[in-house]
Amino acid sequence: MFSRSLFKAVVKAPIINTTVRRAVSPCSPLSASLPLGYHFIHTSKLQNQELQTQTESQTQTATTPVASGVEVPDLTPLKYETDLYASIKIHNRPYLVTKGDEVILPFHMKHAEIGDVLNFNDVTTIGSRNYTYNQPSIDPSFFNIKGVVLEKTKKPMYVKEITKRRNRRVRHVQVKHDITIVRISDLEITI
Repeated sequence: MFSRSLFKAVVKAPIINTTVRRAVSPCSPLSASLPLGYHFIHTSKLQNQELQTQTESQTQTATTPVASGVEVPDLTPLKYETDLYASIKIHNRPYLVTKGDEVILPFHMKHAEIGDVLNFNDVTTIGSRNYTYNQPSIDPSFFNIKGVVLEKTKKPMYVKEITKRRNRRVRHVQVKHDITIVRISDLEITI
């Protein structure tokens, strides 16, 4: 008699290809400003203490209280930057975009027509080469990010092999996924 724990099901999630077409070339200075990886800095204990005191003093002056009790962050370093990027969420999927990018969304936007202007409100990060502002959800009054729907089409057709467990038969299915292309037309700080 076989136990069920020996035969574990392998569940594969569908792979969804999302693409962001950059408006700049990969060797431009803007592409170097995007957060592509981590940089590790090895410092001594004295330098670590100095860095901690600097960051504490910066965090204390980074927000200014307002009379209504809401703290507004000091985003003046971002206001005067020319190359900004933002991490926006569309249907709970993050996209890292700059102004002029074409975002290829892997679904059909039902209520948006070609030429419609979309206002993105769900933003987690706004930054530039020198300064980054991260929050789980940034207040939409701090920024203005808009996109124009360029195209609603389908990907090229391809053949997908579908199999089931413990079955030798392979089905071949022709697949054409819906896509929506949005160009980021406006990305600015309003504070």
